[in-house]
Amino acid sequence: MKCNIQKEDIDFQCLLFDFDNTLVDFHESSHLAFDQTFRDYGLAQKKEHYQIYSKINAEIWSDFEQKKITANDIRKSRFTLFFKEVGIENIDGFEFNAKYLMNIIKFTTIRAEVVGMLERLHEKYKMCIITNGLKEVQRARIEKCGITHLFDSITVSDEIGVAKPDKKYFEIALEKLDAGISKSKILVIGDSLKSDIAGAQDYGLKSCYIGENDLASADIIIRDVTDLEAILKSIYVPVNCDWYDYLEIYSMRKNWVDLEFTDTVKIISVKTKIEDLYTKNKEEFAVITDGSHVRLDHIISIKLAT
Repeated sequence: MKCNIQKEDIDFQCLLFDFDNTLVDFHESSHLAFDQTFRDYGLAQKKEHYQIYSKINAEIWSDFEQKKITANDIRKSRFTLFFKEVGIENIDGFEFNAKYLMNIIKFTTIRAEVVGMLERLHEKYKMCIITNGLKEVQRARIEKCGITHLFDSITVSDEIGVAKPDKKYFEIALEKLDAGISKSKILVIGDSLKSDIAGAQDYGLKSCYIGENDLASADIIIRDVTDLEAILKSIYVPVNCDWYDYLEIYSMRKNWVDLEFTDTVKIISVKTKIEDLYTKNKEEFAVITDGSHVRLDHIISIKLAT
């Protein structure tokens, strides 16, 4: 993991997540859907077929992102070009594509640890999905993963007629957010150096790259999306005044309390007293009876001990 931002200079309020190869493994679901569609059509498949298709598909999506073709051209041409390349005849590429898309919904899955991370982040941040994809499948795939309710908005390129990295795409996505959230408070998370990272930077947003390129120009570089939580936990999120005042009452009265808080990996529950509150480097801490220093934004709940 690599973070090029000083944590005291950062205070994110909104996280914009790419979907494919960020929250879910698109390569796996695509390959499974490709194989299944061949079986559905009773076609013999060669080992190199998926690799050939993937190359054609990547080129077509690149053309789409550069506004050279439309989303409907993707539907019509990618399998038509693939069949021509491998010598498969008498198969309608448009119809094959429709069946492939239905299968990709079927084979889309999300890891439990990713869902768990999203559920925890949802408690602190506004969250949105920003995805370049076809409208007939993207929302269905997100819904199949059971995560739709965790996001304040979902922006699908095919639904709005423009794709990342176009500035217009990010403009539309941000229009769905509260007007009070400034660009400096937004983080884009994705695997594509072009559509996600360059697109975010072009629009004046901070970015988090997921991948193996350590020389990426993103503000944050991680290997897996679940690494993001540790990065964000290292960044202090100021608590509101009411919450601070509430904790201060317990500190002054020295009541025994049941305290729940998080460290970087787990939730901790203890019976303790709030011995003191202090601020260091713009971060606020509670000192508890065993001498531990708990950052205030890591406290989940506090109540009088029973």
